[in-house]
Amino acid sequence: MRDSFGGVFMTNLFLVFIFIYVAFTAVSLNYAKAYRVKNSIIDFIEENEIIDFNSSNFRDKTSKLDEILANANYNKTCSDGNGNVISAEGKIEGYCYNGIVILKDREEIIEGTNSKNIYYKVLTYADWNLGALNKILALGGRQENSEDIVSGTWEITGEAKVVVKK
Repeated sequence: MRDSFGGVFMTNLFLVFIFIYVAFTAVSLNYAKAYRVKNSIIDFIEENEIIDFNSSNFRDKTSKLDEILANANYNKTCSDGNGNVISAEGKIEGYCYNGIVILKDREEIIEGTNSKNIYYKVLTYADWNLGALNKILALGGRQENSEDIVSGTWEITGEAKVVVKK
């Protein structure tokens, strides 16, 4: 009897470690994907010298953004659809495109030249959802409402710089 109890205990312990390993791997892969998308968007902004998100220069190149997102299988959405991000004062702060938020951070005039630097803050999101954990918690009676999803979101931030020559 003691040998069978020990075998069941070891099997359960092994399954718990496998579950933790798979969950950690899934979360880290999702985080890495959001990081790659952020870096690709920063490269896109700097290579195409995006100055205004309402300009035809940006609108004509959104297919490149779609290509970046499709290659990375990044499928998030903006809360209010694609479009401008409006501040509380009513000013346009940036642009949200398929879950990627690009905010105009600041502008600096380069002394002695007719140029200025525009800095953008690029935000992507890595989320995790352990829906299977809800089922386990509900079986143990530890969760009153098994419909609640154990989930969260990490914000990944980067900065892009565009040099504007006047």
